[in-house]
Amino acid sequence: MTCREVARALQACLDGEADEVTARRVATHVEDCRRCGLETAVYREIKNSLARQEVPDEKAMARLRDFGSALLTAGPPEAYDEAAGLGGGR
Repeated sequence: MTCREVARALQACLDGEADEVTARRVATHVEDCRRCGLETAVYREIKNSLARQEVPDEKAMARLRDFGSALLTAGPPEAYDEAAGLGGGR
């Protein structure tokens, strides 16, 4: 899988909604790709944080949706990659 394919399938995998083959392929990629592994860790932390809240903050949810959409269309900003010490993904 490519980083872009993982980005498209990641949320479904984290929500347990992806089929077994896709979930396995995403997990394999995430183990091998530092950038996608970091992104997965961030999404898991966000999901865990939101799960601890009784009522999600609508503004925060809107920002997260916008961020997710931006990642799907353009990938992480180059400044993020450079600051995190990441080269290109797979």
